[in-house]
Amino acid sequence: MSEALQRHQYLHHQPILTRWQDSDLNGHIAGAMVYSYFDTTIQAFLQQHAGLDPQDGEVMGFVVSSAADFFALPAFPDTLEVGLRVARLAGSTVEYQLGLFQAGEQQPCAAGKVVQVFIERASGRPMQLPTALQAALLRLQG
Repeated sequence: MSEALQRHQYLHHQPILTRWQDSDLNGHIAGAMVYSYFDTTIQAFLQQHAGLDPQDGEVMGFVVSSAADFFALPAFPDTLEVGLRVARLAGSTVEYQLGLFQAGEQQPCAAGKVVQVFIERASGRPMQLPTALQAALLRLQG
């Protein structure tokens, strides 16, 4: 992945409260949990700002690719924040950039990308993004 973005370069921020169970055997936040924080941030944004209904909506998003780089080791009971922005929006595909930040830090402790494809629930085929979803995602383009 490329050089990590700074906190101010992300257009949406989601607070994350760590839990003891998020820790690995070394006492740091497990890598799998970082991916979970990224997913939580994306899904919360889509539901709160784009009206996406993951249970019954006509559109569903599937993650088709993800990657992360780790630069520091957050631990419980850190309060973290995930920054979110859209790097690319094309047809039914969205590429997100995410950064995991410790309180008050400008440099991320982890940075990642997630590629999501949206499909029509009824047919299971990729579809153009509905207007409200596309508008919300365009607001996150950096």
